[in-house]
Amino acid sequence: MRVHEEKIRPVRSSAAVERRAQRLPLLGLVSFLGLPIGAFAAHIATAANHGVTAGASTTGVSIGVLASAAVGLIATVGSRVRQERWPWLGIIGAVLSAAPLVLFLIGMMFKH
Repeated sequence: MRVHEEKIRPVRSSAAVERRAQRLPLLGLVSFLGLPIGAFAAHIATAANHGVTAGASTTGVSIGVLASAAVGLIATVGSRVRQERWPWLGIIGAVLSAAPLVLFLIGMMFKH
């Protein structure tokens, strides 16, 4: 019977992990694009729904705020998965992109 020797793998140092984590914050910056993308989606939805239904005034806005929040959230999650530098950048972008949704929901709650 032959005894197999196990190969010892070198332990990665924290410096190697740090180098890998230092990526440019591209998706962190994209998370700030949630606001203009949401405004564009609201404009397109309002134009497409003009005069079709009675609630056409809020349909475009609701689609716009959802699009804004979705873009901010997806870009922030992608930023964290890529382990980009400056994670706070993506988090702030997601919070700003979700702010119209929060304001829209608060406005709908207190609407008479």
